[in-house]
Amino acid sequence: MIGLLVALLSAVVYTVGLTVEQRALHGSESISVNRPLHLARVLLTNPRWVAGCAFAALGSVGLVVSLGLAPVSVAQPAFAAGVACGILVITLVLGERLTRGEYVALGVMPVALGLLSLSTADGTATGTTAHTPLLVIVSLATVASCLAVVGLAGGRGRYMSAAAMGIAAGFAQGSAGLQGKGLGGLLADHGLWDAVVPALLSPHPYLYAVGWAVGIVLFQTSMQRSRASITAPVANVAGNVFMVVMGTLLFGERLPDDPVMLGLRIGGFALTLVVVVLVRGNVARVEADTSRRRAQDTAPGPAGARPAQSL
Repeated sequence: MIGLLVALLSAVVYTVGLTVEQRALHGSESISVNRPLHLARVLLTNPRWVAGCAFAALGSVGLVVSLGLAPVSVAQPAFAAGVACGILVITLVLGERLTRGEYVALGVMPVALGLLSLSTADGTATGTTAHTPLLVIVSLATVASCLAVVGLAGGRGRYMSAAAMGIAAGFAQGSAGLQGKGLGGLLADHGLWDAVVPALLSPHPYLYAVGWAVGIVLFQTSMQRSRASITAPVANVAGNVFMVVMGTLLFGERLPDDPVMLGLRIGGFALTLVVVVLVRGNVARVEADTSRRRAQDTAPGPAGARPAQSL
């Protein structure tokens, strides 16, 4: 129960950071993964984006802690559902219009992740250790594949949609999450201070940094092209499914033996795929709307006035 509460609280902090990042991005220069130095300059010289990134990083640290306290199929879905619900609330508060598909997608996503959480009600044990070489190979292969796909698409001059880039970001962040699960296991097994040395001697923090860096670059690029209510659910679903499946396997967290619990698990995963389909249909229109608003925001207005930014 404590792990679930920590995951939800971390989701609130992460969502606040995500919202601040989004508003900073929509008022900044256009960024591209094909221009990494320019991308780094635009992001790191924007104080509002840096502040949002700090909040998001704090939320990610909270997720690491929760992963050591609860099974990955409980902590990760709770975190992702919390982020989705938080984005919906903030979007509505700021007066942004959502399409019917977005309402359905954001409504289905918490249900899907809730089913995954309910499927562990029979007291599934929390795995804290994994086969380290296999964990390293999976993480590196995932990050390398994400970079290869994005680089290949960009190198051939093809346009990669915000949703597709969000999926790649989700997989990269999922690989970081696997390393976060390893760090959370060390915290659970050794305690905070006694886990410092084993953590520094393990590959977990370094591979976490790699996956997090690649994931955040891809995610920020996709979020500038669209809005958080589009990109975050896609990235969350992709990262959530990847991390739950691979985390369960790599950390030896068994699937439920009870047929009802197993059915809830399968149903949860099926609904996450529905979310991707629903969100994908709105991406082209939202990207066009976002590009138009960004052009208006960056254009000089009368007496230096600028239109208000929206999420």
